[in-house]
Amino acid sequence: MRARRLIASALAVAMLAVAALATAGCGGGGGPADAVRVGLILNVTHGPALIALKREFADGLAGLPVEEQVFATGPEEVSALLSGSLDAGYLGPGPYVLAEGRAPGRLRLLAGVVTGGQSLVARPGSGIRTVGDLEGRRVAVPAHGNTQDLTMRLLLDRAGLRAEDQGGVVDLVPVKNAALPEAFRQGVVDAALAPAPYGERLVAEGAAVHVPAVDRIINAWRIPATMLVATEKFARANPEATRALVDANAVAVRRAEVSKAAVARRFNALLSESTGKEIDEAVLLASLRDMEASTVIAPGSMRKMVEAADLAGYSGGPVPAAALVPRPG
Repeated sequence: MRARRLIASALAVAMLAVAALATAGCGGGGGPADAVRVGLILNVTHGPALIALKREFADGLAGLPVEEQVFATGPEEVSALLSGSLDAGYLGPGPYVLAEGRAPGRLRLLAGVVTGGQSLVARPGSGIRTVGDLEGRRVAVPAHGNTQDLTMRLLLDRAGLRAEDQGGVVDLVPVKNAALPEAFRQGVVDAALAPAPYGERLVAEGAAVHVPAVDRIINAWRIPATMLVATEKFARANPEATRALVDANAVAVRRAEVSKAAVARRFNALLSESTGKEIDEAVLLASLRDMEASTVIAPGSMRKMVEAADLAGYSGGPVPAAALVPRPG
């Protein structure tokens, strides 16, 4: 049984977002599944998921085939989970926390996957060396409500700043990762809080420079880049497949940490397959050195995401402490 790939189109994702809002109280079916539909994003921060597709997921989980669905952003993936068209997914803590606040109990956090993997880069000569230097600037994030957006708002709060949509003076601009080079070339943004490897790629191409003082703050927070979640309905109805998913993820996480080169090669293979392009392997390896593949989620890191969601005005309600720790069984 080979993994079957389903690529989510922009139209399908938009429809899923509407469906997620409309079905916030019901979701998908709760019976035994005939496949495990797993979502992910084509980032090296999803490295364990990328390499698992070729080995741990390739022959299925507990007798069920794995169907891969690729998304551009975490919020789009959460929409698919809440609408019932996805059973499990690799995504950042930002979208997960927002889902827990607005549709509590619908998702289950299964395990950590990768910690780190986001950095602030700025245009050369911009004078941006600290968070305070972002006053009056335009900063790219992949999407409103994703992990980089929430991290950026937390950074701004610590520096006494606010985003424009909160009455502040920093314009947070949603820019898809693939569009970042053009956004920098055209001067659309002054800086970007980007997931790996896209920030490192901008630096390697000379379009941006790292902002080390800000990266040190982010690294100290130990915010997960990627986590494994499942819908509560799927986990309850399919405990064996859920356990197999958690176990397969743990094996893939160990492989990803031991062989970062394998992650880089797999990422480039999938990127080439979907776009016809690759990213220099040295850039990928540099970004992978700054992250850790681990099933452990640092204590307090998830609470920071909840705080950031509250600061942004995104929260639909309180997020219980029990939802912030892995519950694999």
